[in-house]
Formats: sequence, structure tokens, C-alpha cells
Amino acid sequence: MSSADSDFSDPSLDSYNPARPPPLNYTIKCNRRELAIILFFTLLFAEAGILPLILFYSIRWGAHLDNTKNLAIITSLVGTYSGYKLARRSWYLFISDRSHQRRPLGASRFGPDAFTIQISLAMTGFFTPLIIGSSLSPGSVHAVSMSLSCFMIAFCVPLLITGIWPHKLKVPFRVSSMPAYTGLPPAVYTMVEDIVAVDGGGCVEFRQAWRIRYEHSAIMRRIVRITSIWWGASGCLFAGAFIAIAWTTADDIGYGIGWGLPWLWAMVSGALTVRFVHRELEREQAEWASPDVHKIYNLHITQTVNEEKVAQEVNELNDRNV
Repeated sequence: MSSADSDFSDPSLDSYNPARPPPLNYTIKCNRRELAIILFFTLLFAEAGILPLILFYSIRWGAHLDNTKNLAIITSLVGTYSGYKLARRSWYLFISDRSHQRRPLGASRFGPDAFTIQISLAMTGFFTPLIIGSSLSPGSVHAVSMSLSCFMIAFCVPLLITGIWPHKLKVPFRVSSMPAYTGLPPAVYTMVEDIVAVDGGGCVEFRQAWRIRYEHSAIMRRIVRITSIWWGASGCLFAGAFIAIAWTTADDIGYGIGWGLPWLWAMVSGALTVRFVHRELEREQAEWASPDVHKIYNLHITQTVNEEKVAQEVNELNDRNV
């Protein structure tokens, strides 16, 4: 990690200094978080990338089973690890004794955060063609090849819409920490907030620190908007191309493209995002004194007295665990 962003990745720097951006008070370099992140993406790639490709071609060319049996075997295995992670996330957010530390600011106990809704819709888009394609007789390789592409579209459309019209769209219900009828920020904002707070253990403390950083930094708002537009636009465009190719080529080619190229898109986009974010964070640090950088935008999110107490509890817990 570069020196430019080390100050707000260090949990020991929990006081505001006007000479630098407000700290996020969160780092992945403790409590084995780096290892957990690597393990998560490795197993996810194995489950929804490597496994479907190996099984399809080995069963098709080795065992010589028909498409119906081949796709049925793949469908029965894909989704086990991701389903476990979603169930574990729901436990943290709704049921565990410390669920109050992870839920969105101002939300009730069983109020889902935005990422829960977004990933649920995306998983529905993923499993719909997978189940339909494997249930047909004979099985439809073309339909199953659309699974990852449909996931991309369902996941990326909210990113694109909120990125194009930041703080313009309003809905009559709470979206994570955003109150009802409040202009929605680009969806990357709620993704970062929800994933770090729930899955990463940043809890209410991070939700509040993330809000303050976003409100005070024009560069952070630019980062969130550009990444939302990039992932949203590129995801929808490439997914449409993958679906078109899957339906206009032979089964073997279409299946390989449908299950392989989405991962290539995600890896390249991830690498570009990391490079872009690091460069912008360095610029934010260097130009913080400029009024064009330190420019406040109010999200109209308030923290209750109980949530302030919870944030203090999380601070004390983190201090003991670091």
C-alpha cells in the first residue's frame, strides 16, 4: 500500500486532522483479512469459473454423457460456496448477537442493506438461465452459457443508473444508511459501505467514517462515481456481447466464452480499478488543502445516540484485537 493512503488505513489514526482526509479507520492488514479475501475470491472463481468449465468438457468429451445429464451435474454443484457465504452474511446482519453493530445506520434489525438486495437480484439472474437450461430435455447449452452474463447485467445495471444520475434518483424506502426519499449516491458507495461493515467487520464505525469521507472529499465522490459508471457500463456491454456470442456459436465455443470471458472482464476491471483508485487517493492526499478537493456534500444521514454507543463499542473491541 502506498504512503498516500496508509494514513486512513491505519486503525490507530482515529482522530480527524484537517491537514489530511478524514480517516476510514479500517485496514485489511490485520486479523487475517487479506488471507480471507484471497481465499474468498479463489473459492468463488473455482466454484463459478474453473469447476463448470472442467466438468462440462470432461463429461462431454470423456464420459460422453448427453447435455441434459452434463448440465444437471454442473447445476447441482454450482452455487454451494456462494450460497454458504450469503447465508453467513445474513447471519451476521440479522441474527447474530452483534448484528446491531453491522446493520445500516438508522435501520431496523431485519432491514436488509442495499448489497443484500443487489446480490440477491444478481444471483436470481444467474440461477434462472442455469436452472431453465439444465431442466430442458435436451438440455440447452446456450441457455446455461448465459448464467454469468445475466448475473453481470443484473448486478451492473444499478451501478450504471446511479452512476449516471448521482444523488438524483429517490425511492420511498431506505437504501442501506440512506433514508427514504434521499438522492441515491452511486451504487459503489453502498457496496463499499455494506461489504466492509458486514463481511469485513468494519461495523457501524466504518459506515460513519465512510459517510464522513465521502461527504468531505470531492475526489472520493469522483472515485465512487467513475467506478460505478465503468463497472456498470462495461459490465452491461460485455455481458450483452457474451450472450450474443453464446447463442450464435457452437455449443463448445459458446459455453467456454460464457463461463470464461466474464472472469477475464472482472479481473481486468479489478486491476484497472485498483490502479485508478490508488492514483486518485494520492492526488487527494496531495491536494487536500485545495477548496476544489475538500468540498463538502451533505448526504443527510444522521447517527442516533444508540449507534454512537455501538460505534464506541466497536472501537474498543478493535483496539483490543489489533
